[in-house]
Amino acid sequence: MTQLQLSVPIEVDGQEIIILRDTIGSDALAATSEDQIFTEIEPRGVDGRPPIYIDENALYKLRESYPGITVYGLWQILFANNLVTLGLSEVVILQTDPGSGQYLRMTPQSDWSDPANILKSSEFFDNNIPDAYDDEIDKASLIKVDVSSLQLPSSPAFTRIELYEKQKHEHTKRWYVAASICIVMAAAFGVYNYAMQTVYKINMSEYESKKAQARDLEQRTAELLKERLLVIPDDSGTISRIRQLLAYDPLMRSPTLTGQQNSFTSGHVFISRKKFPTDLARKVEGVSSQLTANLEYQFNVSPVLKGVGY
Repeated sequence: MTQLQLSVPIEVDGQEIIILRDTIGSDALAATSEDQIFTEIEPRGVDGRPPIYIDENALYKLRESYPGITVYGLWQILFANNLVTLGLSEVVILQTDPGSGQYLRMTPQSDWSDPANILKSSEFFDNNIPDAYDDEIDKASLIKVDVSSLQLPSSPAFTRIELYEKQKHEHTKRWYVAASICIVMAAAFGVYNYAMQTVYKINMSEYESKKAQARDLEQRTAELLKERLLVIPDDSGTISRIRQLLAYDPLMRSPTLTGQQNSFTSGHVFISRKKFPTDLARKVEGVSSQLTANLEYQFNVSPVLKGVGY
């Protein structure tokens, strides 16, 4: 049987700790003295197991003797490792020294397998269990512990002041975390807002550019519409008159005088060869003529204004 050493540093689960005597049971606090202050280190279990308490005065003494070393309760560790077997007898014992140790007593004439019926815990000496327990100690259930296989509970023992400071620290830490999150969110919002503003400016610049292009296209379209011909010109009549003149005088020419231009809208002017014998104005409709000083005819072809609508 492996013996646990109480109130001195030992190595459990790869960590140096101290195991301190604690108290459990419905009558756990009934026999305490006025100078004792008990603090709960484990709440009531889901199976009905009573809370586990520890003496703050004893815990303070260990803090002074072994500063910085974590402290756990004995029954706290035993229940956390499922080493307490109930239901076999009214008393369950753990020997820490030959003839002495800790015991757990169930409520007499109750269901000893129900953790809710744990009455109290205490210690025994010289193989003598107090409380007028009539049966022999060897009839009690024995807890066997292998220290090398023990695992530590989730939380060690704290005094109420230490718990208050721990909760205060956790509260402050949460505030710091919340403040950090707020700062990060504010910074992220600022970056996002700046990015969105930049995107907005780029989009607005592109919009204004497109808007200017649209206005320019509208102006150009309006100008083109003004120049648009509503009627397709048909100059076949004017061309027919010119062909008739050329048939009579293939050698006639356009004048070389400055400012004299031919067009299908204002008319055409042609000069006959010298000493042309015939006044073609009498032969071709729409043609007028005059005899120049050089004995040449100047023929003026009037335009025939026709068109095809579309």
